[in-house]
Amino acid sequence: MLLGGLLEAVLREIGTGVAVWKLDGQRLRLLYANAGSSCWFGVDLAAHVGRCLDDLDPLGAEEPLRQALVRAAAECTPAAAPLGGRSGRAPARIVPLPERCAALIVASGDGGLHAQEEALRLTTFLDSIVENIPAMVFVKDAEDLRYLLYNRGAERLTGRRREDVLGKNAHTVGLPPDQAAFFEQKDREVLRRGEEIDVLEEPVQTGGGERRWLHTKKIPIPGPDGAPKYLLGISLDITESKLAAEALKRAHEELERHVAERTADLVEANTALRQQIEQRQRAQDALESVEAQLRQAQKMEAVGRLAGGIAHDFNNLLSVIVGCASMLAADAPRDDVPQELDEILRAGERAAELTRQLLAFSRQQVRAPTVLSLNEVIGRMDRMLRRVIGEDIELRTVPAPNLDMIEADAGQIEQVIMNLVVNARDAMPDGGRLVLQTANVLVDPAFARTHVGLAAGPHVMLSITDTGVGIDAATQEKIFEPFFTTKEPGKGTGLGLPTVFGIIKQSGGGIFVESRPGEGTTFRIYVPRSEGRAAATRGDAKGPMSGGSETVLLVEDEDQVRALVSRILKRSGYDVLEAAHPLRALEIASRLEQPIHLLITDVVMPDLNGRQLADRVRLLRPDLEVLFMSGYSDHLLERDGVLERGLHFLPKPITPAALTSAVRSILDASRVLTTS
Repeated sequence: MLLGGLLEAVLREIGTGVAVWKLDGQRLRLLYANAGSSCWFGVDLAAHVGRCLDDLDPLGAEEPLRQALVRAAAECTPAAAPLGGRSGRAPARIVPLPERCAALIVASGDGGLHAQEEALRLTTFLDSIVENIPAMVFVKDAEDLRYLLYNRGAERLTGRRREDVLGKNAHTVGLPPDQAAFFEQKDREVLRRGEEIDVLEEPVQTGGGERRWLHTKKIPIPGPDGAPKYLLGISLDITESKLAAEALKRAHEELERHVAERTADLVEANTALRQQIEQRQRAQDALESVEAQLRQAQKMEAVGRLAGGIAHDFNNLLSVIVGCASMLAADAPRDDVPQELDEILRAGERAAELTRQLLAFSRQQVRAPTVLSLNEVIGRMDRMLRRVIGEDIELRTVPAPNLDMIEADAGQIEQVIMNLVVNARDAMPDGGRLVLQTANVLVDPAFARTHVGLAAGPHVMLSITDTGVGIDAATQEKIFEPFFTTKEPGKGTGLGLPTVFGIIKQSGGGIFVESRPGEGTTFRIYVPRSEGRAAATRGDAKGPMSGGSETVLLVEDEDQVRALVSRILKRSGYDVLEAAHPLRALEIASRLEQPIHLLITDVVMPDLNGRQLADRVRLLRPDLEVLFMSGYSDHLLERDGVLERGLHFLPKPITPAALTSAVRSILDASRVLTTS
């Protein structure tokens, strides 16, 4: 659990005692204790973090207390403390926490206890984020630099279990002396200066003896007196990029040696020598350009994974918020829908759009591509684009004759064009000229090598050129990063170009920018030529709410989402069988004698994913229809990033109308096939 500066500040303000224990087998290990816990135990527990209760004599002799803590951690059963503390009796409660943990909370009154419990529960959301981000996160005590927090990413990166690290410092955790001294020197520097620093290259030896390199940001966390009390560290593994850079450096050195040898042989041929020097300079420039593109691609990939994970979690939350609000609106009289409810629905729609943009940027949207012509897409959008840019900007389209087809999601391609045209309009506040041009191009290997992410072969190119203010080099390095914007606050979300980047990458292509301040901007998009594959289709999920009486087996491990979907289906007349776990769903499918007409399942679940569950249930019930739900593309339902033919998919966030329309459409189609 995350018991760092934020929770410590909350516990100080509330003024109650807290001791958190983790059940390790049948032994209770102390994870955290604040100063107030001494009023119960009569000893300074904070000095014994990492030790087991049985080893803390005489505390280990208090069997009723130990049993109550074990029961709370193992069975999630809250309880009052079974006996008074060593410094007198005080109101106390034992609260179960996630990951087989329990907290003993001591306060001067029950109000303090309830506030403390709520503070602990609120921090579990932050704990979950810290535990699951793809980076190493740790917290150290400022006095002796003992590890107080060590997340799952740290365990994976270093190969050391947190129980072997917590309570120790760099010198006692098993690191070589030189590395331990390096860590301590950097940590002390941060605490002395009282400001964060970046350690660009930090060596670390893993538990298996492997040497890795980290890029670490170290941040001092102040205590009540303003002096640093904790040290927060966030580390990214840069071993592969460092090794690649070293390999590139060796290749560059080898090139230098080779050129030097050749120069000695051709010293008398002055013209040939100049040509070789120029060629070497071009190669060096190309190498530096590729290195810069590679670094940018790696950064965008890491940010994309984080953005996609956050969007996935928010889609579940939005499903509950928008779904419940939609049902309340449906129940209200048509002319008497509360304004506040209307505001919730509008805010939910805006939030859903933001998550869709994040998923597009991180290439985790499930696409519904078709074979299409860019010329036709631009032609359909021509009138709308002219209205968007206004009369003071001249719009010119130059479609290539006999343009090859591409395979892409038509709605996404329209979104790409619209975003780029709007950006071009904003870059020409005093008017100008905007040109959209298409062409068939053959990307040769040399061009592909200098444009990271682009494969050699036939492509369709779309260029969008404006005569606007242009973009400087520093801004060009950041324009595809999410939430980066040069517009005034409130004028843009910073997701337009990242969404464009994600859509084009997911379509197998690449996007590149050429610009100089005062000379306009050109965006060039390359999409592979289509081989003419048939497009996958998905059912329309925008129809009115409709119902039925069939039996639906609903499998969703998120309690709130499952409860919402169940309520929507039951209100529409369906008989709903709920399962919070795939194995429970298999048990229902095997034992229930009555027919089950439809399986609705989440895709990402413990033990079995939604695809595996559907396959196993269909062995028991071959005629069963399946509707998959997910907040992002997990590739379990896709081949080459495309939704597999015949699969039914409902993206999150879920709304009542979309759900009931999809369910009715699937069941009606199944009935038609059965009767025919």
